[in-house]
Amino acid sequence: MKLKNAFRSASIFTKISYMTSVVIILISIISTAFLSRSYSREIQNRDKLIIQEAASALFDFFQSAYNNMYNQRTLLHSNGYISDIISETRDDPSELYDTENLHKITEYLTALVYSDDSIESAVLFTSDGYNAFSFYAESNQKIYSGYSFNELSFIKEFKESSASITVIYDEAPDYLTLSSSPNAEPVLTFLVKIYAQLGQNPENPIGYMMVNYSLDAVENSYDTLSQASDGDYYVLNGDSQVIYTNRAEHFGAIWNAEWISEPDVLFDKTISLSGIAVMGSLDTQKLRQTTLLISRNAILIAGFGVIIMVIAIFLLHLHYGRKFHNLADAMSDISTGNFSVQLPVSSQDEIGTLSTAFNQMSTTLNEYINKTYLAQTRRRTAELYALQAQINPHFLANTIESIRMSALENDDFESSEMLRELGNLFRWMIQFDQDIIYVEDEIEYIETYLDLMKFRFEDRLSFRLDVPPEIYLFGIPRFTLQPILENALSHGAPNVRPMDISVKFSVKHDTLTVVVKDNGPGIAAEDVKRLNDHIQNVCSYEDFGVALRNIHTRIALLFGNSYGLIVSSSCCLGTTVTVTLPAKGKKELETYVQTVNCR
Repeated sequence: MKLKNAFRSASIFTKISYMTSVVIILISIISTAFLSRSYSREIQNRDKLIIQEAASALFDFFQSAYNNMYNQRTLLHSNGYISDIISETRDDPSELYDTENLHKITEYLTALVYSDDSIESAVLFTSDGYNAFSFYAESNQKIYSGYSFNELSFIKEFKESSASITVIYDEAPDYLTLSSSPNAEPVLTFLVKIYAQLGQNPENPIGYMMVNYSLDAVENSYDTLSQASDGDYYVLNGDSQVIYTNRAEHFGAIWNAEWISEPDVLFDKTISLSGIAVMGSLDTQKLRQTTLLISRNAILIAGFGVIIMVIAIFLLHLHYGRKFHNLADAMSDISTGNFSVQLPVSSQDEIGTLSTAFNQMSTTLNEYINKTYLAQTRRRTAELYALQAQINPHFLANTIESIRMSALENDDFESSEMLRELGNLFRWMIQFDQDIIYVEDEIEYIETYLDLMKFRFEDRLSFRLDVPPEIYLFGIPRFTLQPILENALSHGAPNVRPMDISVKFSVKHDTLTVVVKDNGPGIAAEDVKRLNDHIQNVCSYEDFGVALRNIHTRIALLFGNSYGLIVSSSCCLGTTVTVTLPAKGKKELETYVQTVNCR
């Protein structure tokens, strides 16, 4: 209760400071918790997707490698190829080194290695251990001469198995070496049995082929994806040996299901009948540590920011609260009628500006009161006179319609038609009160005006209009063309000789051009220049009217000085008035006008 009463009696600045601090703390806590939870969920969903994609890329690599070995198994047993060569030379193994046989074997191994950038080397040897051939993608690699491949433990196991193709992980293949190092890097080795004839004597192969893939080639197949997640990846052969993984401690080991909990497995797929299985899992513990670290850092940053903001709020409260108290005391003096109160102005900030304004107010308040009262009285009087003099435009339109109907009842059809056109013009003027209208509406207005003029000039006046359909919805200032046509009729003397007027609309380079041309008497060359100077406010000549000048000035004010009106004419050859405007739709042009006027 004491706290509540203290808050009620506190100044507005104190209340604002406390409330702002509380709001900032609450918003920081809620937003930090929400963002941490959302970000953690996003990380988990992202990692799941990346792990699935990375495991899929790893699966595609091993599937491609296995399919390649399956195809090589068929190729090895093609007629007249490797299996036939080995079979035909079993009685005399040295015949394998015959030029033609050696060329076929070497050509095959070379083509095999270069057919896939991931293949590091290939070794082919006979089951009797007398002959071995190899080819390496890297020139600094080689095999030991006279190495007994049949003594390799995995060859012995492979020989006793029923499989024709298998893959193993070899941590340190002692038959491989580099010229710069006595030890070779670990490899993944695909093994293929070679028979005298495919499908016969599966228990007695006549030779073997080993194709080695570097671990770097496997890692590169999915590395760009795996680096962005906290996932684990395992590849097992048919004997459940881990032939590849990103967990170094599990390489070559027999698979243990306890390494991955069942809910964490996101990808588990086996390559057809090969027995090769690819698995991808989410490391929940590592992910939890990552999200906890992010949440902790977010909380620390938010907490530090809140402390700084709260301190700044209370310092500002103390500083400006004191200045507002001084202003409040001075206003109290003003309320008693003491207009001589002046506040010290010690800064140029908002408080200083407010103090200056207060001082000016206190010295001129009485004058402003008198001026305001007098202005209000005059404004009320002006409004009264305006209301008394106001004519309802709808009343005039209805009156014109009544006169037209009366003329129609008296069979004065021409007068009735003229009154109808006049009524249309009047209704058009009161209907469209916007500065910018559609071109279609402006055309309708000038057609109505010219129809009305035809009653006066009859066959001595003709009118042509050329408007592409796409221009109808462009914008144009209201009453742009009617004064030009009225000016042409005033100076073209259609009552003396027939007059032809054409109006042509066109668009080029984002500019709408309207050309109004007549066949009137024209204007002398020296007068054309004076007229254009008059229109464009370069000079003012009393012998020219203000209609065209007003149109140009209005366009320039709305859209800028690059648009407007220009007159060209030759004596006895008629006059042409060209109007240029921005080529934009009505709504877009209204926005354009606001932008130009705000510059």
